[in-house]
Amino acid sequence: MHRALLACLVLFACATAVQTAAFAAEWRVQRIDTPARVTAVETVDGQVQVNAGGLWYRVVLDDQNARLQFIDRPIKVKNPDGALPDGRIALGTRDIARTWFAEPTDAYDHGILGDKIEASALVIERRDGRRETVKLNADAVFEDLEPRLADLDGDGHDEIIVVKSYLKRGSALAVIAERKGKFEIVAETPPLGGPHQWLNPAGIGDFNGDGKIDIALVRQPHVVGALELWSWIGGGLRKTAELADTVNHVSGTRALHMSAAGYFDSDRVLDLAIPSLDRRRLRLLSFMPAHEIASVALPAKAATDLGLIAIENSPPAVVMGLADGSLVAVRRN
Repeated sequence: MHRALLACLVLFACATAVQTAAFAAEWRVQRIDTPARVTAVETVDGQVQVNAGGLWYRVVLDDQNARLQFIDRPIKVKNPDGALPDGRIALGTRDIARTWFAEPTDAYDHGILGDKIEASALVIERRDGRRETVKLNADAVFEDLEPRLADLDGDGHDEIIVVKSYLKRGSALAVIAERKGKFEIVAETPPLGGPHQWLNPAGIGDFNGDGKIDIALVRQPHVVGALELWSWIGGGLRKTAELADTVNHVSGTRALHMSAAGYFDSDRVLDLAIPSLDRRRLRLLSFMPAHEIASVALPAKAATDLGLIAIENSPPAVVMGLADGSLVAVRRN
């Protein structure tokens, strides 16, 4: 019986390896000509935009070719008074109109995001204009730049997902929601254990096909690189899957989106594009079950946020800037 089971497992592993190799062979790296060194990739209103030489361009892909199209970027809207410097406002479509980090503090000396200024509060602006502030105790900060909005429990109201870092116990993923007319932290993952141990969210969506929203994060992306999936179960967060060898942030930068959720295989369940821990490969990962769809070698280390461009009758292309200043699209043949 044990031998039969072992044989089945071996056959399954071999079949999975063959399938992964086949998928990997179908993906290629396409270089995109740029007028100058690429320093940033951002997604604005669903369009991938690239900063090259201080100017902004839109990425245009067709069946075979790729090019940049110059665009005039609008002047950045001034953040509200008291907002975190370089923080970003998250806009909502439900009862939360917008939310942002506020009350800057230098109480935590990590500096993983490029400076040693973090936030001690989160401001929530409701659709009717009323504002409410969630403040942390002196033992923690929000080590984050932009809150994330998602309806985790399916009640039609958004929760707010943030990175909360304890000064002595490290980071936790925290969920803020309205309870009895007041916003408060309603759940968080266990802190990582010590100062300067940080995590970075990698994607939010239904990654396991159960119809509910999950949160993917990378635990200590600079040294550990463990990709974890956390699901909302029984009124709290529970880890439901884990994969090794990933990274979604370069230390000292403000680029927090070095990962992108999309449909990269044929099962119509959300997958994740994310670099390997050494940033030399782009990995396409599935949680149905947890496995690698494909792994594509890069000409140089990944260095910017990732952007997705839809392609008709094909999985989306993944666009990124590399450490040598070049720009590439990873796309299926």
